[in-house]
Amino acid sequence: MIGVVICRLVEALAHSDEDTLAPQWAGQAAEALELDGVAVTPVTDGAELVCFSDEVSEQLENTQFTLGEGPGLDAARDGAMCLLADVRETPGDRWAAFLPAIAGLPVRAVFAFPLRLGALRVGAFTGYRATPGMLSRELVDDALILCDALTEFVLRLHLARPEPGAADTRPGLAGLMALHRAEVHQATGMVATLLDISMPAALARLRAEAFAANRDINDIAHAVIDRELRLAAHSGPEGGRSNPEASAPD
Repeated sequence: MIGVVICRLVEALAHSDEDTLAPQWAGQAAEALELDGVAVTPVTDGAELVCFSDEVSEQLENTQFTLGEGPGLDAARDGAMCLLADVRETPGDRWAAFLPAIAGLPVRAVFAFPLRLGALRVGAFTGYRATPGMLSRELVDDALILCDALTEFVLRLHLARPEPGAADTRPGLAGLMALHRAEVHQATGMVATLLDISMPAALARLRAEAFAANRDINDIAHAVIDRELRLAAHSGPEGGRSNPEASAPD
């Protein structure tokens, strides 16, 4: 039987196009699923964090985005659940960069669910616990019910985009995406122009720099925009490291 809180969360998604993807909604979802935190990450041209319940959830998702690997990204890509009762017992070669990167976070269990409609993959719903242990069958079922509602919500907002050239006044998905990673997108465009490379290649450069410097990708993007950091065409000893003191040309 579906719990009252789950029903309310689903109803909130069904009747709103603006405020449901907020910390309050995410916090209630985490509590209903007996988790310490959750995050919702729709996928368009890249992974976009649009909702998280707490700072640890945000850090967990930013780490996946920075490194380009992790259970949430796998769930979004493969359209299958990725349930980890204890990340410390996960083989190190599964996510060679991600697992060491979250070692300092109070995260022991991670549960990633795909947002999907048939063969269409639209993102992931990821929760964590500070203590190890698997979710019960009932809680997994509740999470899947929320995922169905979240998938419909994401698709509804995505399909409501204005025609090309029209002003986008929606405060929903697109607005939330732009607010959270606006600087990453801006820095990606700057790097693509300065290095004369594609946008995916520019994003890969930002990720590589963040990984090498052990910094959040948002911090790297901010430094690029403020012209405190100029990325070289290649990183590493042969291609040359980025110069943190050099300003990008005007």
